Amino acid sequence: MMLRRLCTFLTAVALLCSCAPSVQFPEPMPPGRINLPNFPKAMRGSIIEEELSTVIGKDTLRMGDEVLVNGEDFLLRRMAGHVVFNKRVPETGHWEVIPIRQTKDSMILCKFDDNLEFLERVKSLLEVAPEPRNSVGPSGYNYILLSPSAKEFKVLLQERLYDDEEGGGLLPKGGEVRP
Repeated sequence: MMLRRLCTFLTAVALLCSCAPSVQFPEPMPPGRINLPNFPKAMRGSIIEEELSTVIGKDTLRMGDEVLVNGEDFLLRRMAGHVVFNKRVPETGHWEVIPIRQTKDSMILCKFDDNLEFLERVKSLLEVAPEPRNSVGPSGYNYILLSPSAKEFKVLLQERLYDDEEGGGLLPKGGEVRP
């Protein structure tokens, strides 16, 4: 069950799901940090769920025929025990940020959501308040733009001010994971 949610979530990220992220950032997070050239070794491998296959390579993420390349299609950074997956949102030019929390044997994909509790807590933590925005164009939607410093972003991660209900799964650790 958790593995199915992990594969579904990775696919949604890769295929730029039709629903846009409700929280976006003006730049890749954490700001001012170097990009990781590769996925950590423990995350690499195959995740196979029924007919859906996700392969996490050294610097690629492959689902079926679609291949995303680190440094071109997404950026990876690290902070506070998380690998941070950053992907540009084409409609706004801002960034969707997905923290990946890694435990000894699993990885948990997390997302920032614009629920009221999160927004109230963030207002008290950030020097620059969250800014409501609208995307332009015929498919316009509302989203929240957060502009944390690296120190503030670290607090968001350390206090786990994100939703990790998207599920997680076992780390492939260079092999193949099936449910």
